[in-house]
Amino acid sequence: MKKTKLFLLITIFALLFSACESEIDQVMMSSSPSKPAIADLTLGVSFTIANADSSLKFSWGAADFGFPSSVTYSLQMSPKSDFSSNVATLFNTQALKGTAKIGDVNALLLSWNYAIGTAVTVYYRVGASVSSSVPTVYSEVKSRSLTPYDAVINYPMMYVPGGYQGWSPGAINGRLYSYDFSNNIYQGIIRIKDGTNANSEFKLTTLPNWDVNFGGTLTKSGNNYTGTLEQNGPNYVVTSGVYSITVNLNAKTIALNKTDDWGIIGSAVPPYDWSRDVDMFYNGQRKMWEIIADFNAGEFKFRANDGWDLNYGGSGGTLSAGGANIVLATAGNYTIRFDPVKLTYTVNKN
Repeated sequence: MKKTKLFLLITIFALLFSACESEIDQVMMSSSPSKPAIADLTLGVSFTIANADSSLKFSWGAADFGFPSSVTYSLQMSPKSDFSSNVATLFNTQALKGTAKIGDVNALLLSWNYAIGTAVTVYYRVGASVSSSVPTVYSEVKSRSLTPYDAVINYPMMYVPGGYQGWSPGAINGRLYSYDFSNNIYQGIIRIKDGTNANSEFKLTTLPNWDVNFGGTLTKSGNNYTGTLEQNGPNYVVTSGVYSITVNLNAKTIALNKTDDWGIIGSAVPPYDWSRDVDMFYNGQRKMWEIIADFNAGEFKFRANDGWDLNYGGSGGTLSAGGANIVLATAGNYTIRFDPVKLTYTVNKN
């Protein structure tokens, strides 16, 4: 009996000692870890397309969580000082510095719909994390003025060959773009008009060839259409017109909504007498209507559907409904672009 009690006492003491030793070995995390101290970003060259492959350099001081650990740092940028929306992570690293390409940051600014050529303020901070179960600690927020430059973003594409453009998959006239890059939803605005025919036919291809193509039957509702994607299916048929098109490759669906057909008219525009519009082309990569042509010195306006019910004029790159005629001072070959969403335009002599 005494031996049994002695054995129980030894066991209890061993368990207590083990528990104490476990508590001693536990890592204690600071209740208020010190956040990383971010330095100003370094930009050694001008923020232009010529330096698109150069880098913005960021550096910061280490965060301290109160115990030795491997810390992952994330450099974030946002158009909002409180990072309440449009938060982009430029890179993750375990070092105390990192870089981001000027071209990538410029693409980010354009994706936030900032105007080309106009200086904007962006905000950045660095977050420090040791575990998904431990809240991230953020540095103070800093800001920098950057001026977005004109650059074409290489969005993923699919193609819309049809009678309106010679059944040419891959042609510039007939492209849809995945603006989210990875969601397999493709969009664009296309003028599907096959000469003077009342109806026009087209198909979809995933590459600039006929290897993988889709067709099918469309259901009409008012001026709009919906349908499904049938591989190697029959040609789609629509009433000739201008359509905003959305193709969802995941759901295998297509939707076409009739939209405004934009042109340019004026004494500066062929035939140079305000008698008729010259059609503009919707550049889905830029999300703008554009025209490249020879212009006279004179005036012009943008108008929809060959009529005056919806027209824009203005000056200095800014438009207003029914605004003043836009003046073109000298004759020459120009690229003119028009954004009916932002109500802006650009005129560049080639």
